[in-house]
Amino acid sequence: AVVSTQSTGNKEGIYKDTLNSQLPWTDYQLRCNFPIAMAVAPELFDQDHAWKALCVAKEKLLGPLGMATLDPDDWAYRGDYDNSNGSDDPSVAHGANYHQGPEWLWPLGFFLRAYLRFAPDKDSARFEVLRILSNHFKHIQMSGWKGLPELTNSRGKFCPDSNPTQAWSFATLLEALEEMDHLPENI
Repeated sequence: AVVSTQSTGNKEGIYKDTLNSQLPWTDYQLRCNFPIAMAVAPELFDQDHAWKALCVAKEKLLGPLGMATLDPDDWAYRGDYDNSNGSDDPSVAHGANYHQGPEWLWPLGFFLRAYLRFAPDKDSARFEVLRILSNHFKHIQMSGWKGLPELTNSRGKFCPDSNPTQAWSFATLLEALEEMDHLPENI
């Protein structure tokens, strides 16, 4: 994992999604992937850097139900996914923006696991995770499918091209709850 500390017009203090990309500016895009590595291999990360990067991700990527796949401040951000868009706009036509901003639910579980792991105050982190997941409880209660979707559009808006209920959207959140249940208390 590489921490970005350079100012390149994109975010500082984040873990890079790519390294030495053919498009160098993409190395500095804030995306929702780095918490996955934090959740499964926390020993690779510095506690302070990890916590700061997670706070940036929470501020910039966390939506009502999922994590934006790209920072809304990024010039390439296109947060509303429409797979049937037949326009001539290559940034969105035929769902080209699937990785450019729509809010996926499955990465949220990894984010929450990393958030719990690196939070300096475990009790506050538990409270925050439950606050975040309260949106999911409300959604499940309102859903005709009694489930959680694959993704939402920007700011949690309904996405008609999303699967209305997706197993891995549930699965990663359940993993986060299981991990939270086994966290040590604050000392």
